Parts: sequence; structure tokens; C-alpha cells
Amino acid sequence: MTMWNPVREVVRRIGAHDPLLLSHHPTCKYYSHHTFELYGRQLCMGCFVVYPVGFVSLLTLVVARLLWPEATLFGLGTGAFYALGFALIAPMVADKALSGNRSAGRRMAGKASLAVGLAFLAFPFVYRPAARWTTAGLFLGFLVPYVAYKGLTARDDCRGCPEAEDFPDCSGMAFDDPIEAPGLEEQRTE
Repeated sequence: MTMWNPVREVVRRIGAHDPLLLSHHPTCKYYSHHTFELYGRQLCMGCFVVYPVGFVSLLTLVVARLLWPEATLFGLGTGAFYALGFALIAPMVADKALSGNRSAGRRMAGKASLAVGLAFLAFPFVYRPAARWTTAGLFLGFLVPYVAYKGLTARDDCRGCPEAEDFPDCSGMAFDDPIEAPGLEEQRTE
């Protein structure tokens, strides 16, 4: 008998009724490196790694600062937080710049490092009022071009697909009937 797992239940129920909420990427092999499987459902790596890790990282920094304000980390200057943030973001940016396939583990590690870096970059906004405008500018100064780059290169993975010219009317975008979409046959067995 398996123990009740609320995360598994939520993932399975959402996946059965609205898989687009779990993975908004095309459901074909050309985009499979953007997702990972959890409890038989495909989840977007970016959404389910970057957002939770970033939120938990920032929350951890804030709570740690409340509990141990005298810790060495919190005595660092604002510039040190920016430097730490960008140092943790750099591997993801470098990975994007390099061509070639990366393993799922390497992709997830890069996304987690990006999320922790964004948390360090955003931290001065919470505890350093004099640096709020600078922090917001640096945060948005990185995030806006990064999101724009992601938007401009979103269809690059379609290269080589026989249905590329049919996008967005290709079978990989058949979210209304995820069971019939390529790459999701395993959902039939649940």
C-alpha cells in the first residue's frame, strides 16, 4: 500500500484535466529537454525548478537575516550580494551560449543556480532601502533581456521537425487532447 502523497495527487489531477498548467511547451520530442517527468506527467523545467527554488532561496535569506542578523553574510556590502547573484546566474547564461545538448540534470542544476542567483540579486531590495532602485534596475536589467531572448529563440527547437511549418497547429501543440499528443502515451496507463 502506498502512502498518500499530496504533491502526486495534485500533479496527476492537474495533468489529467489541464496539462498546459504543468508544461506549456509543445508535447513533442523536439521540446522534451524543456520538461521532466514527475508522477507520470511532464512538468516545465523552468517553472517547476526556477520559481520554487528562487522563492525558497529568497525566503531562506530573509528568514536567516531575521534570525541571525549578525551573520557574516549579512554584513557584506550590497555590491557583494550583486556579485554573488551574478556569479550564480553566470553558469546558466554560459550554458545557453554554448551549443550542444545538455543532460536533464545539468539543465536543472543550471536553472537552480539561476534561481538562487536571482534571490541573492533581489535580497538587497528587502533589507537595504537605499539600494532598492538599483536592485530593481539590476534585477529587471537582467530579467527583461533574458525573457526576451527566451521568447525570440522559443521556436529554435522546432528546427528539424517535419511539422515545423504547421506550428502552432502541429500535433505537439495538441493540448486539448494530451493523450493523443506525441510523447505522452504513458498517460494512458494511469
